[in-house]
Amino acid sequence: MNNQIKLLGVNIQRAPAWDRSFAIMAFGDVAIEPMAMTLRGCALVRLNGNIVALPPKVPGAKPGDLGAIQWDARSEFAQAVRDKMLAGYEALGGQMPPDPTKKQTNGMNAARRYAEKVKATTDEPANDNEAVAGLHRTLGIETEEAYRACG
Repeated sequence: MNNQIKLLGVNIQRAPAWDRSFAIMAFGDVAIEPMAMTLRGCALVRLNGNIVALPPKVPGAKPGDLGAIQWDARSEFAQAVRDKMLAGYEALGGQMPPDPTKKQTNGMNAARRYAEKVKATTDEPANDNEAVAGLHRTLGIETEEAYRACG
């Protein structure tokens, strides 16, 4: 797949926000020769410490709108686009992201642990026995009060 993708150009972002979890490093134009297709404006980004390639955005699209082109950032195709864009980025003197600070590493680890904890709690089947028993008690008390009031 990597030999079917050609990099047409890279526009390096000169002041990326390395202290954020999402930083745009560059925009690039990529040609996919077997399909005779050009993707203009693909983004090379650092996302949570990983460098990934994201598909181009539709001009004038609002947040939440679906893009004309989508791909999974972990797919083989996205990795091939990332490799081509990263090679061009480095060849043009693009600055690689610094290693995360201790504070950033702690934050990423805390987020990972929290996500694992949430996933572990949502994987357990729901136990409604306590809720059902409470509902029976509540309805039983209300029924007794209604009989007593109506006499």
